[in-house]
Amino acid sequence: MSQHRRRPAVTVVAAVVAAGLVVGGFALTAQRSGEDPVVGGGTPAGTPGTTVDRSAPAADRSAPAAGGTTRDGTVTIERTGPDLPGADVLDRCDSDRRAVVARYETAALGPVELQCGTSGQGYEHIRVRHTADWQDVVRGHGSRDWDDAMLTAVRSVLESPPDGYPQDAGDGKVCYAAAVRFDDGSRPAAEPNVRVIVSETTDRVITAFPTDDGGC
Repeated sequence: MSQHRRRPAVTVVAAVVAAGLVVGGFALTAQRSGEDPVVGGGTPAGTPGTTVDRSAPAADRSAPAAGGTTRDGTVTIERTGPDLPGADVLDRCDSDRRAVVARYETAALGPVELQCGTSGQGYEHIRVRHTADWQDVVRGHGSRDWDDAMLTAVRSVLESPPDGYPQDAGDGKVCYAAAVRFDDGSRPAAEPNVRVIVSETTDRVITAFPTDDGGC
């Protein structure tokens, strides 16, 4: 487990581009929303109140994609696996809040980044506000750290979202949501769903947190 993730990010020095992550699975299917106020926005995914049209045939949606995901938004989180994102990545957060923790390719928005960020957005926001929530998710389900689960869930829901996502969240943001399960078929005892908020104007992940209600 990387101890660097327990420290807040410090001063901005220069933008550093970090390599994208290889993540393990996290089993996800669609559900509900609500959380802390967030700001931001990126390339529009649709007008307010609309959802992305995903018309792939059912056979295609259920076919395994890279990393064990399926096109209907289901991914399996392995209960043992690599430590994510790794100390080398988090070390950059000590000097540059714009450093990239992970990159994602999304159908609706194109490339999206999770940056080191601040207490208001990005990895640092998730660390400050939601570490305990993610720890509750992984407790009793193998040896993964909280951000192993978080990063796997974010990649899964952004790159292989359930039908109907993303949804407009207002103020230049879109919302993705899904249900969570593990590779043994079990689900978290508390907050068995995940919600991810992305800025449409900056194409950055603002927050990602577990919730006990599904959808957005």
